[in-house]
Amino acid sequence: MDERAKAEAIPGALGGKESVALTLLAPLTGRVVPLDEVPDPVFSGRLLGDGAAIDPTGDLVVAPVAGEVAVLFPTGHALVLRTYQGQEILIHAGIDSVSAGAFCPLVAAGQQVQPGQPLVRLDPAVLREKARSALSPVLIMNPGPDLQVQVVAGGTVVAGRDPLFQVVRKGT
Repeated sequence: MDERAKAEAIPGALGGKESVALTLLAPLTGRVVPLDEVPDPVFSGRLLGDGAAIDPTGDLVVAPVAGEVAVLFPTGHALVLRTYQGQEILIHAGIDSVSAGAFCPLVAAGQQVQPGQPLVRLDPAVLREKARSALSPVLIMNPGPDLQVQVVAGGTVVAGRDPLFQVVRKGT
C-alpha cells in the first residue's frame, strides 16, 4: 500500500470519529519497547515527540513512510524524515551512540524515499558494545494538537513490513 493510501482516513476503524492520518512501518527489526523504558529523559519524557522504541536485532534502518530525508546526522546515528503531509519522524539508533561507529548512511539529506527503502546500515553488536543503550526511539516530532500517536505493535517487528504505530486524528 502506498503512503497516500495509508494517509487516508479509515472511517470507523477506531470507533467514534477518530481516523488514521498516518501509519508508520517499523524502521528496524527487533523488539518493540515502550518509550517510557528508554534510558534517556529526553526520549522517555517525550520532549522531542511521541512514539515507541525498538531494541534492534537487524542491520538495516529503513524508511517507515514515504517522504524526504530532512536531516541526516553525518555519523548516521539519527535522521529525520518529513512525510508529504508535513509530519517529521525522528529515528535515533541507540542512546549516546553518536561516537559508536556502528553506522553507514545509505541516503543523503534531501533525498526522496519510499517505505522499506534502506536508509542506514548498522552493526547491532557494535551498537550494543559502544552505546549506552541499543534502544532506538522512533518519534513523531510534530503531531499537532489534533493528532495522537497510538502504538499498534508489540513483541517483535520486522523492518519495512510490520506497522509500529499510527498517528490518529481525533474527532471533533
